[in-house]
Amino acid sequence: MPIELDIVVSHRAQCGEGPVWDAESGTVVSVDIMTGEIFRSAFPSGETTGITYPTWVGAAAPRVGGGFVAAVTTGLVGLDEQGSVTHRADCLPEGVRFNDAKVGANGIFWAGSCAMDFAAGKGGFWRLDASWEPELVIPGLQQPNGLGWSPDGRTLYLIETQVKQVWSFPFDPATSRILHTTPTVVVDADQFAGYPDGLTIDTRGHLWIAEFGGAAVYEFAPDGTKLQTIAIPTAQPTSCAFVGPNLDELWVTSAAVGLDDDPNAGAIFRVTGLGATGIDIPRFNG
Repeated sequence: MPIELDIVVSHRAQCGEGPVWDAESGTVVSVDIMTGEIFRSAFPSGETTGITYPTWVGAAAPRVGGGFVAAVTTGLVGLDEQGSVTHRADCLPEGVRFNDAKVGANGIFWAGSCAMDFAAGKGGFWRLDASWEPELVIPGLQQPNGLGWSPDGRTLYLIETQVKQVWSFPFDPATSRILHTTPTVVVDADQFAGYPDGLTIDTRGHLWIAEFGGAAVYEFAPDGTKLQTIAIPTAQPTSCAFVGPNLDELWVTSAAVGLDDDPNAGAIFRVTGLGATGIDIPRFNG
């Protein structure tokens, strides 16, 4: 089957991010960081509805029982489907915001924070469980970004965007804990012309990474070998996820900020025919 690409959501997001498949609702959840919008896009039509939070929203994910958990400028919030706040955990100082985030084993929400100007050492990697008490797991980062887990749940991957590296950590899926916080570099900076941004992982353990400024999504083997380049017809792809009932369509978000002359910028692209299947992401258990 040949690889095919089209635009599935034409909404022009300033900084579209964080797509995640929600099997229960049959929708793809994504955000526009800079406008604070959280979207649900129906599968396969791409028909999109949304709510708006009053600050930047780095990422959002569905919650058990409905609504969203969102990583925002001041901390982490729980929202119902209409956008009303049900839980709030402000944990970040002024000048720092949350960026990308994802739900992992046991419904735990993991999120990276960074300085608004991406200053080194001001970011961190956070863990949130049903107690709604955020825990800073790894301090002193710069711009922690895309994240995901190997199929057996024993490896956590995390992108540090500004240093253009993909890191791995040993992970215990039973306790949802990082076993030690010294990273192993899986993919180094020489593999990226632009900036590695969001990622997703397939059932073979392959990493699919959107390159901001590189107009591409790359497929990497678990050992960091680059296997494939998928050209995306806009300069700023931001993240990607396998979606749909069979988890076999790759939806790719993008950013329009600074690209006034690019009619495709900010759209969500659909890539089919990749021969890969994604891993189901649970809802947040809080």
